[in-house]
Amino acid sequence: MKIDLKIFVFFLLILIPVGLKGQTTVEQLKQIRSTVVEKVEGKDYYIHTVKRGQTLYMISKAYGVEVNDLIRENPAVKEGIKADQKIRIPMAGQKSAEVKTKPPVAKEKPATKESVKISQEAPVRLDTVEHIELPCGQDSTTAKSVYRVALMLPLFLSEVAQINAESPAPDIFETSKSFQFLPFYEGFLLALDSLKKSGLKIKLYVYDVDKDTAKTRLFLQKPELKSMDLMIGVLYHRNFQMVAAFAERNKINIVNPISERTDLVAGNPFVFKVRPSKKAQLEQLADFISAEFYRGQVLIVRNGQYNDKDAPDRLKKECQERKLNAQIVEGQAAVIGRLSKEKDNYLVFFSDNPAYTLDLTRRLYELRNEYNLTLVGLPDWSAMDELETEYLVALKTHVVSANAIDYDDPDVKKFVRHFQTRYKSDPSRLAFQGFDVSYYFLSALKFYGPHFGHCLGELKINSLQTEFDLVQTKGNGFENRHWMVFRYENYKLVKTN
Repeated sequence: MKIDLKIFVFFLLILIPVGLKGQTTVEQLKQIRSTVVEKVEGKDYYIHTVKRGQTLYMISKAYGVEVNDLIRENPAVKEGIKADQKIRIPMAGQKSAEVKTKPPVAKEKPATKESVKISQEAPVRLDTVEHIELPCGQDSTTAKSVYRVALMLPLFLSEVAQINAESPAPDIFETSKSFQFLPFYEGFLLALDSLKKSGLKIKLYVYDVDKDTAKTRLFLQKPELKSMDLMIGVLYHRNFQMVAAFAERNKINIVNPISERTDLVAGNPFVFKVRPSKKAQLEQLADFISAEFYRGQVLIVRNGQYNDKDAPDRLKKECQERKLNAQIVEGQAAVIGRLSKEKDNYLVFFSDNPAYTLDLTRRLYELRNEYNLTLVGLPDWSAMDELETEYLVALKTHVVSANAIDYDDPDVKKFVRHFQTRYKSDPSRLAFQGFDVSYYFLSALKFYGPHFGHCLGELKINSLQTEFDLVQTKGNGFENRHWMVFRYENYKLVKTN
């Protein structure tokens, strides 16, 4: 692999011009107002029917009233609102009725109502607000002509100065820490180029943030950081925690593309974790087994050398919760002894030991005509070069992976060509990841603005190696839960979920 070292310095200074258009806040708010007015006990009220995605705060701003006034007039909304619910809103210039007691709505004394249509709207009072949560795709209140994005990578730039660019060491790209995360940056920039052509305008700030926590504290004092619309950090754990705390204080979404640690999202609603956790892996595998192999028995094969010793028990629990016939077995003899000729046998191997895995798959391959066998390899067996593909195909082997690259995919071929042309090298998995993360989250910024979290369920893109199913639990950040399940078919991996 050969890269022009001068390109590395050029990458650190990126500026892309901007321009986005959209409705004004006033126009958006006017669109959600009702024109139906009812007179109740001598006072005029708007009758508003709640639409999906609307919030009480947004409704209050649309009609120019206080949230507390809405609650006083509609005690039931204190516990939240839902689609198709009707609420009454006092018209401008009238004090809301006092509610001394809080009886159920059904027991309120019926009021004389006179429904009329109004042709002239009352003036809208707009306060300066941080964010109005309009339905996804309709909120231009936070749209900007230029979005500011911070990309933080451990580039170890102090070591770059020591590299002889004219005659670098032959193994420089394998031994120098400065180039460890460079492929992520290269893939990131290719995605940015694609989005630039679609009209997105980004000002990208690239920062060298290494393992030194003292340097990270100094970095967080940079004044421009507080004005970022999005932060993406390929950082060491402690450094990411420090930057994430800064992002939370300043209400900036921050993305972690590489860590599996669930604690990153705990208590911080601004964190987006791309790599799914092992817990989500076992849940999705149990769902897959339940949907595809519910008629047979599930044998969970425990290998004493496997690091995550509790994983087989957790999978068994997930299977039993789905009413599956699941049991744990240990050792080759025990596995073979539990095989059934009357039922389908679905075997999940927890093994990252190539020698153990090869020996067991060879023995099962010999029994393939006596039993109906389907295998699942955990962790990703596709990374074990020692395994015989013939065995894996014959045993209908499945693998579960957080990401996978199909080099026959036209989009992947296009990316590889562009990468080779621009960087004179083949893209690594980290380059694919940089492209996917950049394309996904910058697209979210483009379509939904900086407050894109609640809209990610509606964002569908064609990624290269990573699929996104970001889920938020109350009070925490967002975690990707999507694991891909593949099976060996015709000597290649084919996606099944």
